[in-house]
Amino acid sequence: MEENLAVGKSDKNNSSDSRELYHACRYGSPQEQQAAYEILWPYLVRVTLQVLYDQANAESLAQECAQRAMIRVYKRIADCHEPAAFRTWVRRIGANLAIDELRRRKRLLPLDSVKEPDASDVLGTIDMETTVSQNLDLNQLRRLLNSSPMSERSRRLVIGRFLDDLPDEILAQQESDLADRAVRPSHIQVTRAKNIAKLREWEPIRLFFEER
Repeated sequence: MEENLAVGKSDKNNSSDSRELYHACRYGSPQEQQAAYEILWPYLVRVTLQVLYDQANAESLAQECAQRAMIRVYKRIADCHEPAAFRTWVRRIGANLAIDELRRRKRLLPLDSVKEPDASDVLGTIDMETTVSQNLDLNQLRRLLNSSPMSERSRRLVIGRFLDDLPDEILAQQESDLADRAVRPSHIQVTRAKNIAKLREWEPIRLFFEER
């Protein structure tokens, strides 16, 4: 099985690999399952480390969260209903556990004052699971968002959250690296909320969802 697990890479390029990994983890022989989970391990460590990078004991903490994520994946793999999105599902588990650890340590800024998109927003309810269950054309939606009247940065934030299912902490780190300055998750949320409000008024997006 060829490893192709770059964090944040679109599942459309790796759906076959994702399906293969899913079936090996769930239905493979003991040897195949062991090999598949050995592939997941460094992937989960990278995912959790991207969230925990600024902690004093980041590497060991990331490994602890990755270990908990591995156990959760093993116990709940039947909850992944779309094998083509298996890596996205695994990434969400790892990132969420790492974020929970940050919150437990009270290292995340309170975000109560940040207005998140309303649940009725045209993009506010989109995630990998709902788009799959609604049979939405993710590739078409991605192309549509890439042609939308938003800045390149705004497109990255909207697509990263709603199509690639990346946590805001990872998006903030990516934007920090690109801008060579600190970008907080709260900044990401405010920017995205503003752009979602604009997208609600963009006719091509409205038509896309009204036709489905």
